Amino acid sequence: MKRLALLSALFASALAAPVIAAELQVGAAIPDRPSGNLVMIYNTNPAVQCFQTARDGVDLRFGLEHCDIAMRDPALVYRSQTVVNRGIIRYALGDNSGALNDFRNALEYNPSMGDAYLNQALVLVAEKRQVEATAALNQGIALGASDLQVAYYVRGEIEDDAGHFAQAYRNYKQALTIKPDYAAAQRQLARFKVVPKNVSTQ
Repeated sequence: MKRLALLSALFASALAAPVIAAELQVGAAIPDRPSGNLVMIYNTNPAVQCFQTARDGVDLRFGLEHCDIAMRDPALVYRSQTVVNRGIIRYALGDNSGALNDFRNALEYNPSMGDAYLNQALVLVAEKRQVEATAALNQGIALGASDLQVAYYVRGEIEDDAGHFAQAYRNYKQALTIKPDYAAAQRQLARFKVVPKNVSTQ
């Protein structure tokens, strides 16, 4: 089973308004500059930097430092999302134990966070802990994780590896129903041939 990418947690505030750069119009106050000049003031938000690193998978150590800085801020609003993103970075750095600890902590902050369960499951699959992974996937599905197609796909792979082909097929099919262009599920479903059950003529 291949190593799957974990899924970063989004910030509602980052989607609603710019948080990296602020624009300050100063032309009217400084006569030797043309009117309407803009000065860009950059302020790196550590929680946003943590999210971007988890999303992009680059500068992991740098991103991890920003996650830690963000988590030390008592005013941090998106604490559960930030700790999920830190877990993703730790997983990318090969620290599975640290990643799982972060996902557990995220669920302490927000027990209904389906994405934390889904990411937890992906790490457990990588560690070949399929029973625990399935339980986490079921929780993530029940709580409406953001990328449900991934949850069903991974659950299908677990069933597939266990030889439960009917259950695997149903999970791959559900993944494709959620995301019709999901190439991984399309490839898996292409392996199956569905044959109707024989109907007795007696």
